[in-house]
Amino acid sequence: MNTRSKLKWIALLTTAIGLTAALALALIYLLFPEQSRTLALALQSNSGRALVAAILLLMLIIIGIDLCFRLFLIPLHKMVEETTLIGSANAGHRLVKQSGPIFGPLVHAINTIAARLEAVQQYGHEKVESIRATAEKERNMLAAIMAELPEGVIVCNTQGSIVLYNQQAKQLLSGAADKARGYNGENAPGALVGLWRPVSHAIDANQLQHALDEIQAKFRESHKNAVSSFVTLGSAGQLLRVEVVPVLDHRNAYAGFILIVVDITQRLQSTGRMEASLTSLTRGIRAASANIRATIEAIRAYPDMDPPQLDRLRKVILDESITLGSLIGKIDADCCFEHQSEWPLAPIEISSLISLIRKKAGEKLNLAIRSKIDLPQYFIKADTYALTLSVVFLLMQIQKESGAFSFACQIERKENIIHMDISWAGKPVKMDLLRAWQDGLLRVRDEQLPFTLREILQRHSTDIGAFSFPGKHDQACLRLFMPAVDAVALQQPRRATILSRSRPEFFDFDLFDQREPDPELAHRLLSELTYSVFDTETTGLNPSGGDEIIAIGAVRIVNGRLLREESFDQLIDPRRTIPTASIGIHGINTEMVRNKPAVDQVLPLFHRFAADTILVGHNVAFDMRLLQVKEASTGIRFGNPVLDTLLLSAVLHPAQSNHSMEAIAERLGVSIEGRHTAIGDAIATANIFLKMLPLLAENGLLTLEDVMNASKKTIYARIKY
Repeated sequence: MNTRSKLKWIALLTTAIGLTAALALALIYLLFPEQSRTLALALQSNSGRALVAAILLLMLIIIGIDLCFRLFLIPLHKMVEETTLIGSANAGHRLVKQSGPIFGPLVHAINTIAARLEAVQQYGHEKVESIRATAEKERNMLAAIMAELPEGVIVCNTQGSIVLYNQQAKQLLSGAADKARGYNGENAPGALVGLWRPVSHAIDANQLQHALDEIQAKFRESHKNAVSSFVTLGSAGQLLRVEVVPVLDHRNAYAGFILIVVDITQRLQSTGRMEASLTSLTRGIRAASANIRATIEAIRAYPDMDPPQLDRLRKVILDESITLGSLIGKIDADCCFEHQSEWPLAPIEISSLISLIRKKAGEKLNLAIRSKIDLPQYFIKADTYALTLSVVFLLMQIQKESGAFSFACQIERKENIIHMDISWAGKPVKMDLLRAWQDGLLRVRDEQLPFTLREILQRHSTDIGAFSFPGKHDQACLRLFMPAVDAVALQQPRRATILSRSRPEFFDFDLFDQREPDPELAHRLLSELTYSVFDTETTGLNPSGGDEIIAIGAVRIVNGRLLREESFDQLIDPRRTIPTASIGIHGINTEMVRNKPAVDQVLPLFHRFAADTILVGHNVAFDMRLLQVKEASTGIRFGNPVLDTLLLSAVLHPAQSNHSMEAIAERLGVSIEGRHTAIGDAIATANIFLKMLPLLAENGLLTLEDVMNASKKTIYARIKY
């Protein structure tokens, strides 16, 4: 209870006592008129003493009322607030022990009941979690599998809001709609893929609407294949094929749509290269064959030609034959490359490949392979099982031919080719025999593949050769020529799929049932709204006096869930020095923000992140003043509705004197990590706000309008920056 409320109550009680006294005197006068006149004359003769006595009596009444407030009413009000808090939001909260015969036993009883309530809630929570685990497992399995699909997948409801997406879609599409609208990499606002965001932020709206119209037309015509597709630009300028598939409910009614996104850049480039290569090769073959034909016709036309002239014509035939062979070889190589581009090859370090070969050769054939311990860190792309089995197959054939059981392996890189030398004591393999091995199906004991050795080597762009070392005719060697891959060109390896206990943050099918956003936000339930909870770090506490923002952190709350994955965390170069006192609070120094983007680059991105949401902060008037000061220079205005957890705490717990973030977090049982970092404070504020929502509902504050009106009535709403 604040001072203003307390004074109001004292005034009301004093007035009530005065009116009661006046009424009592009036009754006495009516019932006992003679005695009343005698008393009046006595008071008139001693008016000074009577006035002093009345003032003393009034002061005693006021002191008594104040003591009543301090000793009974205010502590009782705090106990009611904290007891409500225990029952609603934080069963782990305990009342401070009180001395005295009145409140001491009451506090002890409340804390005892709270301990039992916490135990019952914990037991119930464990039981509920156990029951939900089985149901959630299948749901989370679906979400995890979706997250790891090689294609990008986005699922939308009928309003075009995203209810599911995977990381591949986010990587492919972040910025795609901007590129379609003509933005370049420097001035693009930064398209965002996230739950409950419009998919038009990620896909060009015109292309998407055309596809949806086409699907609706197919539905009207009862077309069996009611899907549509189009090609758009990805975040890195790559070509993406987007397939739009409708989602139908159990009544075959339209319930949303799925976007399946595939990067087709390499495939189209491959096709283009193949077509250009075939065109070029066709012209070359036609020219070479025409020259050969003309030469042969000349020889046939002049059988008595001079020997030197005949030799020159024969040389023409030979040269053109060589050209034809080269062209045919190029066709073969290009075809091999196209096949190889579709073969699933993954990066592997050469030492890891040798370890796999050594292990399988030992297990299957009892062969020993020696190699240096510190092999160079070279990488190739390979189907590791097929390539390992191919090398072991060659070792098996060599063992049968030479009887060798011990081999040595050496690695050497020459430009972009890695030489893998496998040597043994004995004679080298003849080329005819090596060709025969390449034409046989791969089989090593009980393991086999439905491909020949030649096919596997071609898929890996690998050649083999056999020879003996100079001066060592009893030492033979088999060399594999494999294309090297630079470490910088390696693709990010796929991570192991980890099933979360709760739904992943890029997955929420409950949003399918959300209503279309109502422009009248004020009357919407708090539970239906989407929030951007944010915090800033600054050079100081005077926005109007030149202090600047040096960090913005924000997270989103969608459908009552905090989405940590959908966050905004950015350092900002303030273009001025950061005072030592400020560094001591948030730890951000001048070096940390050097070369970071300026505030006029960051605010447009944050504005887009927070679009169509309610802004939430703690003591947010300060943060909003910082943003307001930058309106003129950046042209960015934040017109979002704003809620402040400081004001909401004063609404919920007016008897509490401390409404700092730490005090509120302690009352609500929220842990704070990364205090005085923008993103850390934003996450803490979001958790506090989520704890407040059920308390606000219990107090009848259900809509945005309710909480905003209640917040304006608190004394903290008058703070200006």
